[in-house]
Amino acid sequence: MKKLRKGDTIGLVSPANSVDLGKLKSAIENLKSIGFKIKLGKNADKSWYSFAGTDLERAEDINELFKDDEVDGIMCVRGGYGAIRLLNLLDYEMIKNNLKPFIGYSDITSLHMAFSKKCNLKTFHGPMAASNFSGDYTKETLNHFLKVMETNDDYYLENISKELGFYNKLSSKGELIGGNLAVLISSLGTEFDYDYFGKILFLEDIGESTYKIDRMLWQLKNFGVFDKVAAVILGDFANCEKSAESDMSLKEVFDNHFKEFDKPVIFDLESGHCNSMLTLEFGKILEIDGDKRTILVKNKI
Repeated sequence: MKKLRKGDTIGLVSPANSVDLGKLKSAIENLKSIGFKIKLGKNADKSWYSFAGTDLERAEDINELFKDDEVDGIMCVRGGYGAIRLLNLLDYEMIKNNLKPFIGYSDITSLHMAFSKKCNLKTFHGPMAASNFSGDYTKETLNHFLKVMETNDDYYLENISKELGFYNKLSSKGELIGGNLAVLISSLGTEFDYDYFGKILFLEDIGESTYKIDRMLWQLKNFGVFDKVAAVILGDFANCEKSAESDMSLKEVFDNHFKEFDKPVIFDLESGHCNSMLTLEFGKILEIDGDKRTILVKNKI
């Protein structure tokens, strides 16, 4: 599967919440000025309840953009909520025969999981049109997105503005999977769930109370996920605060789960609901070196 290049056509799809049309227009103009051609899904600007069209309309857009030979890759317009409602309406056999880059994050985690499980599609936890490329978007987000799309060499995954955190000096190697913690939990144990054995699990979230983060991590632990994975990478957890003074802070929650963990655990990776975000390649092999405190993305295997 080839990645995107300037001059390629990006299909824009809205699998979840409806979009502000001004932001959508701005994002389309910006993506064109960057050098991409744009094809808007026929229902991407619709609205039904809080969603961007009915479930069937949103699913049809995804199916049609995968089927469309003029479309080189698919970028989600925004997240919110709603992608999980589409999982039984997608044509996975057709998608498996028309693999192309699929980009998004947050609620789009439901689709990352389903495409991984049903189609073996390597997707991108990356910027979305209206969420990240409307108005005065951050150039750091664009630059890393283009770097990931344009490079065929191995490269180090490095933060934009702060140092990566490492809980230990352990090292490991594995395929990257993951996404939004709360959304991942919603498909845990279903036919759309990841295969966790030997994988490096990336997690991020936004707006969840710290006790809820703790509960979701316990759910992963009790389901055996942490026994199966090769490593854990914690991304941006935006606005995840205590709901009561006696609650654990976010750092204390993470310390409680990972300080004595016997596998590599990295924290503060700048990917998720942060101002400038890194694009992650789900399905790529990562090599974590705990002594050198590095993450190497393997393009050449």
